[in-house]
Amino acid sequence: MQLSEMHTRCGQCHFNYSRIDTEAWGRFSSRRIMCPICGWTVYEEHRWDESGESVLMKRNEAQGFGAYRLIPPGGYTGYNAFHSEPPPEVLNNIKELLTEKGWKGYLSVWDSKEKKAKLVTGHPLNKFDLAGVNGSK
Repeated sequence: MQLSEMHTRCGQCHFNYSRIDTEAWGRFSSRRIMCPICGWTVYEEHRWDESGESVLMKRNEAQGFGAYRLIPPGGYTGYNAFHSEPPPEVLNNIKELLTEKGWKGYLSVWDSKEKKAKLVTGHPLNKFDLAGVNGSK
């Protein structure tokens, strides 16, 4: 697999490295593309025929309203996206985990007026519990 097959350009904020996750079962597969900056997401399901050609069976594209990553102390988690405007209590809960409870990660929200994502708290590279790695202390 080539590195270029693991990411693509975001269709909303145009970030060059939207993540591509895939899974397969038998003659079926799915592909999820998610921008870790603005939360734009595409989900596809494919069926593969005998010759190795794929047939797109389902495709959904969702506008992003922000993205976040929450890593509990000593743990791991993936990236998540908001597909509707998050309520203040959700944003406050994530901010509290990142600023007061020792979790790592970040929170960004989509600014519809300016058509860009804004980092609210944390940093996308702040993912390790070890002092001095990727700038975390």
